[in-house]
Amino acid sequence: MFLLSNINNKDHKKAFPEESDVIFDISAKKLGSSKNSAWHELSVGSIVCVVKSTRKVSTFYTVTSIKGLGDSESKDGETFILSGVITAKLVPEFDMRLLFDKLEVEHKSLPSNKFSSGFNIADLGESLDSLEVKTASGPKTIGKLKESA
Repeated sequence: MFLLSNINNKDHKKAFPEESDVIFDISAKKLGSSKNSAWHELSVGSIVCVVKSTRKVSTFYTVTSIKGLGDSESKDGETFILSGVITAKLVPEFDMRLLFDKLEVEHKSLPSNKFSSGFNIADLGESLDSLEVKTASGPKTIGKLKESA
């Protein structure tokens, strides 16, 4: 399961109106940082959670596409977008730091379970597999979502 940072609340529907279901974007420049190396592990079917400025964990998506836009002329290099569909919700939504403390999540880019500077993406592995979320077919754990993806 991957955690994606959108703490600036970028509106992806406005930013990429010609693309459908965009949930996240990142530049080639940011991908050059070792803090974002997990991007290369993402694939269609991956389960991701995009955290916004509230720092709440609430919505989980299944990745449907990953692509570059070919706009490499910008100062930050090519833009890469991630599209996905909502798979599950955590109800009620939960403060990221408190939830991660409770589940004993540890990640080098999340010191004290807070975002570090330059961080955009992390592979949390199995850390949230026991978390129960609501899906269209009823409650499931993140682990079960990953198995069925």
